[in-house]
Amino acid sequence: MLVHFFILSVCAAITVVAVRVLVMPGIGFIASALKLSSKTNGQIIGYATSVPELVVVIAAAVSGAFAARFWNIASPNIINFFLFASAVAVYRQHMSLLNRIFIDEAVFGILSIGIPVIMHIKKIAPGWPVALILLGFFTVYKITDRLLSKTASAAPEDGYSSGNTGKGILLLSVGIITVIIAGRFLGTSAEILINALNTPPWLVGWLLGFITSIPEMASFFEIYRIEKKMGRSHLLHGTQEALDTLIASNMSNLGIILPVGILICLLFG
Repeated sequence: MLVHFFILSVCAAITVVAVRVLVMPGIGFIASALKLSSKTNGQIIGYATSVPELVVVIAAAVSGAFAARFWNIASPNIINFFLFASAVAVYRQHMSLLNRIFIDEAVFGILSIGIPVIMHIKKIAPGWPVALILLGFFTVYKITDRLLSKTASAAPEDGYSSGNTGKGILLLSVGIITVIIAGRFLGTSAEILINALNTPPWLVGWLLGFITSIPEMASFFEIYRIEKKMGRSHLLHGTQEALDTLIASNMSNLGIILPVGILICLLFG
């Protein structure tokens, strides 16, 4: 058990470092070169940091253990919210959330948490209808997000003023691969430790959900750290980017990763 605890600790540290020195700089170089907005930056980060959930869910679906992994998708959405709130509290950005330009993000954030909770309370069994409805919901989110998107200017520079798409793609790719590998070891070691303690399946989902939320946690704090370092804590760019990281991650968990897991389980389970 000590070996798996060591692996868990090392992989968690590797994940945080990968997000900070590979994923975030990679997106920074790409964003600077392409003049992307803070909103787009946040969404790219959100999708990138959802990769561990995708890996864990696909592995569970293929092995036929998907039923016990529902909370591995539902719980990260709830955990991500509290991790985001923690970063907001630490960097004292709570007042910026009251700005009405974030209403659409707030609505989808609430739905990304409420829908899985309702599914659990109503004991809605995962099947073809649920998978298709969730995929449709994600499509509605993307269409609505595009229609309601603010006319966003390019995000302020984060130290990547030269911009370099090739370097950015390389760093982002290496970062995502590192997060995938570390996330797989995180999930495996955590599950072994949890099962050794005879932990209930729902608690397994919550614990693994927290483990797979480490990349999002690192991203929220890194976004606000950069804003503070650059003297822009009073602006809305950091909150826009962090909030879209949260929403993109949660919506991809609910509207893509969960239905993909359901479909794989139905087809091959």
